[in-house]
Amino acid sequence: MARIAGAFHAPVLKRYVPLVFALVAYLLVLALDRIFAVIHRELWARAPLPKAQTAVLTADSEEAREELLRRHREIEQALNEAKRKRCTFLSIDVVGSTQMKEGESDIDITATFKAYEELLKRTFLLNRAWKQAWTPDGVMICFLDRDRALASGKTILEKLEPFNARDNKLKTPFQVRCGMNEGEVAIFEDTNLEKVVDHVIDVAGHMQKHAGPDTLWLSEELYNSLDDRSGFGPADMQVDGFTVYEWKAPVTAA
Repeated sequence: MARIAGAFHAPVLKRYVPLVFALVAYLLVLALDRIFAVIHRELWARAPLPKAQTAVLTADSEEAREELLRRHREIEQALNEAKRKRCTFLSIDVVGSTQMKEGESDIDITATFKAYEELLKRTFLLNRAWKQAWTPDGVMICFLDRDRALASGKTILEKLEPFNARDNKLKTPFQVRCGMNEGEVAIFEDTNLEKVVDHVIDVAGHMQKHAGPDTLWLSEELYNSLDDRSGFGPADMQVDGFTVYEWKAPVTAA
């Protein structure tokens, strides 16, 4: 009987031997992973910290100063060699925009200025304006075609009379002043016009700032380059050293 029992248990025990070895191997792997993790943490804690990279350029030696000067020359050359476009800039603002809102309802102010903005945007769209930079009551427009820039300024001045009669809900009539200038500017397809700083743009803004109500001002040099100079006359003024010519919309007979 004992022989039968022993014969029965031997095959059963043999079946569990691989499982026992697998369990022992698994426990051994866990133990080794734990040991390696402890060693890794110890080595990481004892390792020297990397030196921080400074973002500040310093010139604390003659060699460092020469390196900074070299880099400055390279950057300056790259900026000077940037491809430049010949652009015409048209600057427009509303004369006395703050005062004309006094005593008016918010609804009338919003509706009137929205209608004025739509008038400008339609005009710029028809004349293929390239870039626009808006302020609350003014705008700087960049054109790649001089004649289209001039046509935009003239059109807006010509349409003020019907605009005031039909769309202006305020007591004060809209008056605007325009300034134009042209020149080579480093400006690209992805350029945000608000961020462009250039003397060419400054002159256009100054022309607009000093212009009289309902007039378009530009320099004598730009005037001489126009194909159609009809309606222009000397303004007897100078802006930024430029002799000024001005254009006014013809007065409609009553």
